[in-house]
Amino acid sequence: MGRLPLAIPPLLFLAAIPLQPLGARPAAEADVEARLRGHIETLAADAMEGRKPGTPGGDLAAGYIASQFAGLGLVPGGGDGGFYQPVKLVERRSGTIAADWRIAGTVVSIAPTEMALRGGDGAVRTAALPIVFGGYGVEDARAGLHPFEGVDVKGAAVLILSGQPEGVAHAPGYAARREALLKAGAAAVLRIETDEQGWPQLRDTLNEPRNELADDAPAPITGALSPAAWQRIAEAAGLSALTPADMVKRDFRARRIDGTAAFSIDNVSRPYTSWNIVGRLPGNDPAAGALLYLAHWDHLGLCRPEGVPDRICNGTVDNASGVAMMLEVARGLIQSGKRPVRDIWFVATTAEEMGLLGAHALAKAPPVDAAKIAAVLNFDTVAIAPRGAPVAMLGRGQPALDAAVDAVSRRMGRRINPSDAANALAQRQDGWAFAQQGIPAAMVGGSLNMDLLQAYLGQEYHKPGDDLSQPLPLDGVAQDVELHVALGLMLADPKRYRPPPR
Repeated sequence: MGRLPLAIPPLLFLAAIPLQPLGARPAAEADVEARLRGHIETLAADAMEGRKPGTPGGDLAAGYIASQFAGLGLVPGGGDGGFYQPVKLVERRSGTIAADWRIAGTVVSIAPTEMALRGGDGAVRTAALPIVFGGYGVEDARAGLHPFEGVDVKGAAVLILSGQPEGVAHAPGYAARREALLKAGAAAVLRIETDEQGWPQLRDTLNEPRNELADDAPAPITGALSPAAWQRIAEAAGLSALTPADMVKRDFRARRIDGTAAFSIDNVSRPYTSWNIVGRLPGNDPAAGALLYLAHWDHLGLCRPEGVPDRICNGTVDNASGVAMMLEVARGLIQSGKRPVRDIWFVATTAEEMGLLGAHALAKAPPVDAAKIAAVLNFDTVAIAPRGAPVAMLGRGQPALDAAVDAVSRRMGRRINPSDAANALAQRQDGWAFAQQGIPAAMVGGSLNMDLLQAYLGQEYHKPGDDLSQPLPLDGVAQDVELHVALGLMLADPKRYRPPPR
């Protein structure tokens, strides 16, 4: 799309929320809740059509946030004197796919409907690749599992089972196993599915368009095989007697199959531009570094077929609520009357739902030297916990940051949930892009209760039901706004918070 969103979306001009003067005293909690609701109702309105990047609805959302940043008095930080940081994206769609499987001197026929293949730009044609079967592909020293010990996967097509192996408590997820194999040089990694009934839906999901940062190299070949396809390959390779229990034994090793696989994929690409929205609250000493607040503004757009009564995934909780919270934290910090020492940056990121792409673009080109970022706090899916919920963390286990969060929580009379259970979701949120660089990053608040999170994830998450009709416990969000104003002032003061050296 490429055009700059309007500073204030024209269709939503009347919905823009009035801003109090910057010198006003902090508003009553009921006023905070009312403003939170106003932001959420605007961002999750049907007019936004689910805020998908690269669509008019996405432009409206970006424009609304930029107008709010301007009204709050934040300094533009997106480059060229504005709030917009361009994020160049490319949508890639797999067209015709084919594969030539030759096992033990026999051609094994696998129909295109029994595979999902993706990767690369344009027409991708591979030579005949050696094939490695890796069982579950779980490398876990604690469980004594080393399936690829002594097995070279470089340049090979590696096949591994999906799902989690029974009896292995700390097994990494499939995505982590796949990435480890690609990093080791595998030319292709295909997951073997075990659920025949669920295969059509999985295949269709994997064949949906994928979005990537335009300056990233096209991904290697990945995809999946149906259970029926794997059964024929296993029989030809003499592996059909292997059981899942065999594959989690300490002596199990990946094995080179006597055969090759060659892949053909025709890809269609569409480049487009979206935006991170970036604003800054100047500190007294820019040399002291910076604190970053993040919240992704995007969602899934029109997520159901045409003709269905409700096609829009509005993304009310995920993540209109997080953006609303970030806007009110910015307001609270400004109205506190206490100018921070460090700069405080506020960034509404794009394309989180596409793989944290806006956050990765920001981490590649941060608005301040990455070495000077004291901490990153992310807001995502916050409108699920009522007032009084204990303060929990995604990212607990970072001593300096833990101590700061706990100190502020105690000072505000909040109970503390010391569990690190939410860390299991660390790679599914924008702070991960910075945590990978060793920058302290966390999500903090009452919404990090895993029972509440799992209930939401199992119900309306990524569905049209995540709309404005559901109950929104904004009293809990308002309480967390107050918490983050106090926490932000602490983390923005180098005398009170010193991140560990990196």
